[in-house]
Amino acid sequence: MSVGVLSLQVMSLNRKSRMIRTKPCRAGATWILALVACFVVAASTPVFAQSGASSNPTEDASATETDLRARLAQNPKDVEASFELAMLFYNAGRRSDAEDQFEATLALDPKHDGARINLGVVKNESGRSREAIAEFDMVLAEDPDHVNALCNRGRALYALRQYSDAFDHYQRAAEIDPQSQLAAYLIGVSFADAGIYREAVAEWKKVVRIDPESEIGLAAKDGVEVLESLLRGGGN
Repeated sequence: MSVGVLSLQVMSLNRKSRMIRTKPCRAGATWILALVACFVVAASTPVFAQSGASSNPTEDASATETDLRARLAQNPKDVEASFELAMLFYNAGRRSDAEDQFEATLALDPKHDGARINLGVVKNESGRSREAIAEFDMVLAEDPDHVNALCNRGRALYALRQYSDAFDHYQRAAEIDPQSQLAAYLIGVSFADAGIYREAVAEWKKVVRIDPESEIGLAAKDGVEVLESLLRGGGN
């Protein structure tokens, strides 16, 4: 092991944070960003009961949409039905419909954190990261310690290539809630993208310990396996 690598491993987390890259990730690390893209960072994803669910997912989604629209027809001010419909659109990949429905939810309740954060997520995913930050800032103005808002604001900064600032957001979120899988996962992504693989593995193992069967836990487990294989081959 080189002296440089050994020194890197004994640095404090704060010093390592200054090493987070300020330029695009290397071609060999693009799979790491793909892991981020495949994980949906939602503030409050509703779980729909599917008793007697059809074997056809499209049929299930249609039935749920029908039910939610019926609820809204009966009570146009049903905030949670509006939010659940927006999340249904989002999870079905209907981003434009989801954005419109999150906006409709916020028209009913401007302080609905789930709708505000997920609206920001949609905007960030569509390349409007600065607009997304404005949405997250509205939540943080009311609650500066809102972990999901901090993490998602960090993701928007990351999309703008403000990597160090993004990392600071993830660290702050982790300090507020040490059990936040999302914060630990994103810290790991930052380390991995910077080529600091051992620290990335350590963060992702935290994610797995918190909940190994969650979607983000499974993604972290995959990341650990890939990086540990790389490290065995002589990576950092």
